Amino acid sequence: MKKFTKAASLALAGAMVFSTPVMAKETGAPVAVYLEDSSDVGDPSITAAAIAEDKLVDEYMANAVTGIWAMDQVTPVAQGGNVILDGKQTNVTFPVLKPELSRVYSAKDYAASLGGNVMNVVKIETHVGFGVANVNFYMPGITGQENIHVYAYNESTNTWSELTVTEKRADHVAVDMTGTGVLAFIVTP
Repeated sequence: MKKFTKAASLALAGAMVFSTPVMAKETGAPVAVYLEDSSDVGDPSITAAAIAEDKLVDEYMANAVTGIWAMDQVTPVAQGGNVILDGKQTNVTFPVLKPELSRVYSAKDYAASLGGNVMNVVKIETHVGFGVANVNFYMPGITGQENIHVYAYNESTNTWSELTVTEKRADHVAVDMTGTGVLAFIVTP
């Protein structure tokens, strides 16, 4: 009977170890969700870089955010370069990253207070200094007729402030930015 009890105890302990719940990362999609059936894994260093940014390989390759954990419908946002810094055309590209989930929830609440909907929430980073950057974001599927507003999250005050949208056209929204950080693309009626 002692052998059975020891074996049963070990089996139960093993079941407890392997049934421990796993929490999703706060920054985006659960860690295990990086590749999709259509992803061309190719170079392992690209896959590793995509994982480091909590992105799918396709998102990483396109410098885009096409999906966010906690949002059912997302309009992709990408940035392909040619950022205008302080009135001068450059070949600078701003990296487009996934934000922390707390910012996504905050943007959703803010959009609801405006009577609108969040199209996407992204985090923009760069090491380039600037006073004003005019950034053209690629948003496939928009017509340019939507009432799109872009808001920047202020970390020190925990508030959203509207940025100047300088152009809306099919598949593109251009915005004047005075700093980097989290941006929410919100459409209102």
